[in-house]
Amino acid sequence: MDEKNGKCPHCGGGNIVVGVRVDQTADAGRIGLAYKTKFVLGGTEPFYADVCDDCGTITRIYVKETGKNWYRK
Repeated sequence: MDEKNGKCPHCGGGNIVVGVRVDQTADAGRIGLAYKTKFVLGGTEPFYADVCDDCGTITRIYVKETGKNWYRK
């Protein structure tokens, strides 16, 4: 999203829906960023997206909880 004017960078529309949870329909596991707890892989922090409801462009993908011990391969 263009932070200066709140418009979609693709179509210029101003109908941005904020905080839509990225999810899946099948039971194939979680989608998100993996993080570790003290001893093992601890969990998955879900993704959220801001999407233009005029053209469907995702303007931002983010997590709400930060400061985790993110898992890196």
